[in-house]
Amino acid sequence: MGALQSSRQTGGVRGSAVQAPLLKLMTALALALAMVLSMSAVSARADEVNLTPGPTVTQDPNSPTGYTGHFVYYNPTATSVRFVADIMLRNWADPTDTTVYSPFEYRPGLMRGGGGYDVEMTEVADGYWVTDVPLAAGANQYWFYVDNDTSYWVPDPANSPIFAPDGIQGTARRAFNKVHVPYDPVKQNYAPLAAREIENPRADSPKGTWSYVPFEVNGTTRTMGVYLPPNYDPNRAEPYKTIYMQHGGGQDQSDWMNMGDVPVIMDNLLQDGTTEPAIVITTNTNYLGAPNEGYPNLRNVVIPFVEANYNVSTDAIDRAFAGLSAGSFVTQNLMRYDTLRFGYYGPWSGGAQAVLATVPNIDKPYILYGGGRWDFGLPNANTVAALDQVAFVENVVVAGAHDFNAWNQLFTIWARDYLWHPEAFILDEVTTLKDAVADTGLNKGNRNALTVKLDQALKLVPKDENGGAVDVLNGFVAQVNAFESNGKLTEEEAAGLLVIANQLLSNLGYWQQQ
Repeated sequence: MGALQSSRQTGGVRGSAVQAPLLKLMTALALALAMVLSMSAVSARADEVNLTPGPTVTQDPNSPTGYTGHFVYYNPTATSVRFVADIMLRNWADPTDTTVYSPFEYRPGLMRGGGGYDVEMTEVADGYWVTDVPLAAGANQYWFYVDNDTSYWVPDPANSPIFAPDGIQGTARRAFNKVHVPYDPVKQNYAPLAAREIENPRADSPKGTWSYVPFEVNGTTRTMGVYLPPNYDPNRAEPYKTIYMQHGGGQDQSDWMNMGDVPVIMDNLLQDGTTEPAIVITTNTNYLGAPNEGYPNLRNVVIPFVEANYNVSTDAIDRAFAGLSAGSFVTQNLMRYDTLRFGYYGPWSGGAQAVLATVPNIDKPYILYGGGRWDFGLPNANTVAALDQVAFVENVVVAGAHDFNAWNQLFTIWARDYLWHPEAFILDEVTTLKDAVADTGLNKGNRNALTVKLDQALKLVPKDENGGAVDVLNGFVAQVNAFESNGKLTEEEAAGLLVIANQLLSNLGYWQQQ
């Protein structure tokens, strides 16, 4: 039914900037005629249209993605309804292409991140508003505007997120409804899009549970979102690790558990064996306390509550904290004022604070910056690179904008590739050291003696053998000093090697002692 719609695509449209006026006129007339005819056809066939409220995703040979989303919203008092979704497309395969594409123009290489697709829905029966649109793999977000009131992002009553009882209310809340779409390997045929299937529920995956758990903050009952992994064991000998996820503006502790897809992604990663069982906590910024005090209620209330009521580790290296947009500011303020509270930080889509490079102990935690390529909050690469000179930092850019198209991917990458993997953060420093050794005037045997030590240290870290890695790196430092003393290394060459080696020793040695 895609031809039935009058499109208001706010993200832009595909096409040349200069077209013949006659061609424009003919195209406009053809579209108008098609719309009139199709509207009449729908009215005549209203009894044939699926009017089940909510989204229905069907395999469709006529869809450019192989799947069509059929959306039905029931509201008998509405005079108009707009369907809005963050499904406009950009060219991830070709960064030089600045065009924003409609979902109807999908081809392999395009990814969501072009902004909001906005279309008037068609009333095909009394109070039943309908629209169809091609959709691609993963979790797709959508909402409604009723009677052109854009101040209220209307939840889909047939497919509503499960909101926290003490969360944002009314027009302050942005309702991100979610619909999952399979991957068509023929029509979608693009590896980065295939990777987004991790966001889709699997019938055969062991399922974790999640809920909003009440607790007391300053005499008031509030809630936090809590995800427990499949087969959570309160008596497991090895305590679980914890991941704290922070929301953005217009959101609360609900969003990572709903549109953010954390429970589904965690279930799937655990089934694949690509992450460790962990408890995920979502909190509301409003009750965490003062930013310039490192959010004392997080430190003094939330974390103690979690550690008293769940079988989780109390070691900082087993805690992680990440946030999107406004939640990135929370994350970076924690990095600034309560640096050692968490072993891993993920500030996403909220820029990068240059002042962090001067924070004491900033070389201890492992930090993953990230954002969408078309994201206005994408961290400044130069600021991140400067921080990487004094800390252990990685930076990931994914297909997406300032939306959950980017954030779902970032959570997947973080939980799968970076969390509980310090070797992923020190790899750059070890590689830099190896390159620097290769550039010295040492003979092959002496270069090999240093490089072997670096490789050995890197292999020990993922085995939780930081002590062994520290011993090996101390041997590296001693050998560099010896080579300088006997004139095999210049003072400048030795100094360059020792600066990075001592950064590694400071980091690994700290966690070894905890």
